[in-house]
Amino acid sequence: MQSKNNTYYWQGERVRLRPMNKDDVNLWLEEEQSDSQGVHFLNAGMDLPKSEYDAQQFAEKYAEFNNRDERIMFSIETLDKTLIGGINIHSMNRKNGTFETGSRIYTAYRGNGYLYDAKLIILRYAFHELRFQKYNLKCLATNDSIIRHAKRLGCQQEGRIRQHIYTNGHYYDELIFGLTREEFDELIR
Repeated sequence: MQSKNNTYYWQGERVRLRPMNKDDVNLWLEEEQSDSQGVHFLNAGMDLPKSEYDAQQFAEKYAEFNNRDERIMFSIETLDKTLIGGINIHSMNRKNGTFETGSRIYTAYRGNGYLYDAKLIILRYAFHELRFQKYNLKCLATNDSIIRHAKRLGCQQEGRIRQHIYTNGHYYDELIFGLTREEFDELIR
């Protein structure tokens, strides 16, 4: 999870997390406008195209940890400080101790283990600092890369909501995965 030679909390083996800043949304917008498959999987369907105004409004709302009770936004950088994506904690239910995450590694950087490394940092923070008990993850049943990612993290498939998401002219099943704090602690041991 964390490099043996590194003691900085927000750094793993491959990536470092930092607050999302307003300038980060420029690359986010560029990626939104060039990666329809990524947008489709991230949003469980196709949204209307994003404008520069949309990106700036999003940045105003969430950059520098604004509105952290709603969403805690991080940018993901490689260890040489190249911006490669973003990750956030959202759907935080403090009464029940549950949360979800959203994440995206930009197209040019996928397949290098960056998301797994970033997710370990986020899960550690959510479980060990924010006192959450359960991580929930939902995805289209056709999203093979997120299904593999969930299983690598030790998430258990807890359910399938049949024909729950309509996109691309068809209904698709949605899968639900979960990971408890105890399961996470076992993973990082």
